[in-house]
Amino acid sequence: MPKEEFTPKLEPMFDFSLDKPNCSIYGGEAQVCVDGEKYLGTGEVRLDFYPKARIFCYGYFQDVPVDKAMNMLFRQKNIDSFSVKGRKIDGFVVSSGGDSLSQEYNLKWSPRSEPVQIIGDEVTAISYCIFHLFNFEDYHGTRRTIEEKDGGSCAIEHLDLTYDKWQVELKSLVSTNDVVKLLKNEGGYRLTHVGLIQRIDGECFSGQDLKAYLSGLRMLFSFSKGAWCDPVCPVGQDGQGGRVWESWSSPQVPWKSLFSWFDYHNGMQLQSLFPLFMKRWSNEDWKQTLHEVIYWYLNANDSGRGIDAGIILTQAAIERLSYELVVKDKRLLLTEGFKNLWASDKFRLLFSSLDIPLEIPIETPELQKMAQSGVNWLDAPHALTEIRNTLVHPEHKKRGQFRKAYFEAWNLGLWYLEMSILAVCKYQGTYGNRLKSGRYIGQVEEVPWNKS
Repeated sequence: MPKEEFTPKLEPMFDFSLDKPNCSIYGGEAQVCVDGEKYLGTGEVRLDFYPKARIFCYGYFQDVPVDKAMNMLFRQKNIDSFSVKGRKIDGFVVSSGGDSLSQEYNLKWSPRSEPVQIIGDEVTAISYCIFHLFNFEDYHGTRRTIEEKDGGSCAIEHLDLTYDKWQVELKSLVSTNDVVKLLKNEGGYRLTHVGLIQRIDGECFSGQDLKAYLSGLRMLFSFSKGAWCDPVCPVGQDGQGGRVWESWSSPQVPWKSLFSWFDYHNGMQLQSLFPLFMKRWSNEDWKQTLHEVIYWYLNANDSGRGIDAGIILTQAAIERLSYELVVKDKRLLLTEGFKNLWASDKFRLLFSSLDIPLEIPIETPELQKMAQSGVNWLDAPHALTEIRNTLVHPEHKKRGQFRKAYFEAWNLGLWYLEMSILAVCKYQGTYGNRLKSGRYIGQVEEVPWNKS
């Protein structure tokens, strides 16, 4: 008889729903090696949420000789390795304890870096992968299903993202609406969505392919959120639902409500951008550029890090994007010619090539007021770079004179950066305009280059 076709079930692979300071993601055998001697025990791996989300491993060992236990407790002997599931985890001891008389020893072990690859490798054949998304917004999907909740019903929002031979389904949970409300009130880290990655043709893909795809999703989700938003603890499975590839990781930052181009009542925006972004991401030059530019964008977008620092970071990102488009992609200038341009001209070249308007917008009244009061700003690129120059050059004759316009310059620079990233991806949809003071969720407009 032919095998019955297996249908993936899109549910969390770990119990992240518990309202506790940590979540257990593994429990079982552990091994510690000291001076070449191996000791078996039990281990647990947790995703700890406070004070900062991190993966930690815990080991509990018995029958450890007194001298060995004492040496480990007082750090007189280095631990050669710590393993769970038969896989060594590169890291270091955070704390240790136990009872040398009863030959008990326990330790808390920190992986040196994340993610921690615990099952499979780059050549593992994977049928599909389930990942977990923390701290994403409660968006309106492009389709909806109904699930039971507390004796009633709950709408589950779905986004179906497709590119080339790949498809990704992002799904909200029964708890998502309540969880997002808690996040807005309390901050921290909570699971909001779960996702599925597979090929449209049903063929398997490798661990290396999956890691590359996850890196693209990380940057896309983060760019949409306006803050880091990583696919956490992805689990690759075979055609029968068996785990063949598994990676442990933690969400990068706690909840933050920040400005972004993505309007959460318009899930089609993310669905439309996805294939365009991934097409750029598939080019190695553009992958490196988008990674750098979005990294700077996310740091600049957090006003808590300092608006003046955000102005500087934003303009570094715009200049980097301009170089990639103007010199390497469109070949409008040679590197030396680009290098000799004023920063404002580098901005103008980028924005003009993408049909993004140059004039100082009416939504920035303080900048407009200054432009009309004798500072002789030609346009928005001139205003932005002049303000940036007063921040980075201590000898600038107008240093400190534009403080009233810092917020508008920061926000306008980020608007230009968001528009430029969308434009280089050839996005043609709507967006939420961060320049609109008091803009409500659901209020969107056409991107500037798509207006009639």
